[in-house]
Amino acid sequence: MSDQKGFTLIEVLITVAILGMMTILATQSIQQAIKSKVKIQDQIDDVSRMRDALRLIESDVNQAFHYRDVEKEISDLLKKKSAPANQQLPNQDAFTPPPEAPRVDPTTHFMGSNERMDFVTMNNARMVRNMKQADFIEIGYSSKSCKSLTGEMGSSQCLWRRSTTWVDEDVTKGGDEVVLLENVSEFKLRFIGKGKDDWVTDWRSDTGGDAVTRNNFPSAVEVSLTVERKDPKTSKIKKYSMQIVAQIRFPNNEEAKDANANSGSIKTTQ
Repeated sequence: MSDQKGFTLIEVLITVAILGMMTILATQSIQQAIKSKVKIQDQIDDVSRMRDALRLIESDVNQAFHYRDVEKEISDLLKKKSAPANQQLPNQDAFTPPPEAPRVDPTTHFMGSNERMDFVTMNNARMVRNMKQADFIEIGYSSKSCKSLTGEMGSSQCLWRRSTTWVDEDVTKGGDEVVLLENVSEFKLRFIGKGKDDWVTDWRSDTGGDAVTRNNFPSAVEVSLTVERKDPKTSKIKKYSMQIVAQIRFPNNEEAKDANANSGSIKTTQ
């Protein structure tokens, strides 16, 4: 019996205790890693939703459509040219066939305030082949209340996008609205363009605008967006803020009559 080798009871108990401690530590580490992964994934999802919303706004603003009847402008310019009283301009009607129906030009105003903007954009695609619609649509962005879409109780402030294929005289109404983003605590807009030395919070291209903005689109739009979401587990408030400057690629504005008119500069903040 003295030649047989084995573990004593104390050694077995010590080994079991060590293995138990290692199992507890490994379990805690795995649980902590899973919690960290869920937390980071939630942050990535929140930031991704904000980026997607801002990318859509940027695309719409980049392709803002300002319609101008160039033919009518040329015709008016020819009429304004001085000519002798006894000399008559050639009859253009003799060369141009009469139109079959009265021509109705689209109204493409840009209406912007501190918390809302409505305009016409070329960022549109036909959902049905050979569908009779224009290449441009009315777009509107605003912040207002909505019911939670994630299953949470109550409502929150949301970012809405309005769109319609019918472009009429009032670009601020009509169409369907969809929610782009929930839990929006801030949605601020500023505009800049020729004749403005700094960013402004109001831009109207209709008759209600000032001498600079009337019949003109801005050069760029600054969008500031902030989302605050409450963590249901920890009750902590998570806050994310982003800001972009979206440039209108082709404002299609009339050239300033005053050569000394001031032109605004675009300031980008990161």
